[in-house]
Amino acid sequence: MADKILLCISATQAIVAQARGRTLAHCEIFQADEEGLAAFGACLAALPRALVYLAADAVEEDYRHETLPHATGADRDGMLDRKLKQYYRNTPYVTAIARGRAEDKRRDDRYLFAALTNPALIEPWLAVIARRGLPVAGIHLISMQTGALARQIGHPASRVLVVAPHHAGLRLTFYKDSEFCISRLSRGDTGVAGAANEANAANTATRYATEIANTRAYLSSLRLDSADDPLTVLFLDPDDSRAAVVDRLAADNAGLQCVRAGQDILLRRLRLAPDHLALAMETAYLALMAEKAPDTNLAPATVTAEHRLFQRRNAIHAASATLGLAALAWSGYNTWLAHDYTAQTAQAARLTLATQARYRDITREFPAAPTTSENLINAVEIYKKISSNIRSPEPFMQIVSRAIEQSPEIFLQELHWAYGTTVATAITGAQPAAPADSAAPLKQSGYFTGEIRPFQGDYRAAIAVIDTITRRLTADAAVARARVVKYPLNVNSGLALSGNTRDAAEQAGIADFKIEVTLKPGV
Repeated sequence: MADKILLCISATQAIVAQARGRTLAHCEIFQADEEGLAAFGACLAALPRALVYLAADAVEEDYRHETLPHATGADRDGMLDRKLKQYYRNTPYVTAIARGRAEDKRRDDRYLFAALTNPALIEPWLAVIARRGLPVAGIHLISMQTGALARQIGHPASRVLVVAPHHAGLRLTFYKDSEFCISRLSRGDTGVAGAANEANAANTATRYATEIANTRAYLSSLRLDSADDPLTVLFLDPDDSRAAVVDRLAADNAGLQCVRAGQDILLRRLRLAPDHLALAMETAYLALMAEKAPDTNLAPATVTAEHRLFQRRNAIHAASATLGLAALAWSGYNTWLAHDYTAQTAQAARLTLATQARYRDITREFPAAPTTSENLINAVEIYKKISSNIRSPEPFMQIVSRAIEQSPEIFLQELHWAYGTTVATAITGAQPAAPADSAAPLKQSGYFTGEIRPFQGDYRAAIAVIDTITRRLTADAAVARARVVKYPLNVNSGLALSGNTRDAAEQAGIADFKIEVTLKPGV
C-alpha cells in the first residue's frame, strides 16, 4: 500500500515512485507525450489513494534574492504577495522563503523568491492526477533538495557547488553558508567518457569546466560569490563512470577542490535500492522527499484544495477514533465498576446473613424473658415520657437562695415546693384548689417562710427588707410571679384590732414572713 506518490517531472519524462513510509517501493519512467500520460493515468488507477508530491526539474526556474522592510502578519503577507506578482505574472507556481534578518542597522528581512516559470511543464500531469481524484500535497523544485542530499552523503552544504547528471541535463547548484543560492540546468551534452577513452574524458571534463565557469560567472554577476575564491565542487556519480572526468578537472583547475560521491556512497547514505539509482539520479531526490517533504511549496491553493479536504477528513477520523477509544475506555471502566459493585453487594449480603445467623445463635442462649418484647417496648416508652416530666426542686431552691443570700439578716425557716398544673398557695384559710386541668402547662411553685434576726422592733425596716427580696425574685428570668403573703406586721387597714399587750411583748423580738413564688412553665 503506497503512502505517497512522488513525481520528478522534466521536459521529456516523469519519474514516478511509490513510497511506503520512508522507503521507495517502486519506480517507473513515463515519457512526456500522450502515450506516457495515458500510461501514467493507468498506473495511478491501479494504486490506492495516496498523497502526491511533485518535483520539477526544468530549465525554466527562477530565483531572486530580495531584502524587504521588516513586517509581520497581514502586512508581511500582503507585501510578499505584491512582490511575487511583480516578478512572476505568468505562473501560479511561486513561493517566498524567509532567510532571517539582515545584519545592518535596519535589520530588514531577507527573502528568496523562487518560481517555476513554465506552468505547461507540469499541468498535463496535474490534470491526470485531478481526474483520478488524488490529493496533491505540494509542488517543489528538485534543486531545493540538493543541499539535503549533500548533507546526507556527508558533505555539509557550506560554499559548495553540487554537480549532478540528470536526464534533463547537468544540474549545478550552489550553496553558501548552508543556504541555497542558485541552481541552473544545462541541457548540453553531458555524456560520460568511458575509462578506456581518455579523449572522451578530456572532452567531457572540458564541458564540465565550462559549465562550472559559467555558473561562477553568473554568481559573480549576482554578487553572490567571487570567481577568484577557492571552491569545493561535489560531483554526484551514480554509476561510477565519471572518476576520470573528475580527476581531469582537478588536474586542470587548481582553484577547484573536486570531490566525487560514487555509487557506493549514494546507495549506503541514502538507503537506496541499486535498481532505483540505476534508473535515474533523480530517484535520490525522491528518496529524500519520501523521508521529509521540502519546506518550499510552490502549489497554489487551487491545486492543494483536495489535500486540505484530505487533511480535514483525516482529522475527523482521528478525532472520531480518539472519541471511540475514550468511549470504549469509559465503558470498560463502567463495566469494571458495575462488576466491583456487584461483588461488594454480594459480599455485604454474605456478611449480613452471617451476622443474622450469629445473632440467632447468641439469642438462643438467652434466658426466657419475663414478658413479651412488646410490653418491654411500651414500658420503655412510658419511662421516657415520665422522665421528660420529672422536675427537681433544686432550680426552685437556687432561685430562692440567690434572692436571700444578699440579706444576711434573713433566716430561712421553711420551704414548700410543688410541680403541677396548679399553684401551691400559702394563704391560710384559702379555698381548695380546683381540679387539675390536663391541658394546662406544668410548672413549679411554692413558698418559703423566714424571719429577720436580730429584730429590734423596727417593722418598717423589716418590711423594706422583705419587699427587696420580693423584687429580686420578680426580676429573675425564671420567675413568673412572686408575692408576699405574710408580713411581720399586718398592715391591712380592713382588719379588726384584737389581742393584748402581753402577747405583743412576747412577740417583740420576732419578725417572720412568707413569700409565694411561681416559676414559668418549662423551667
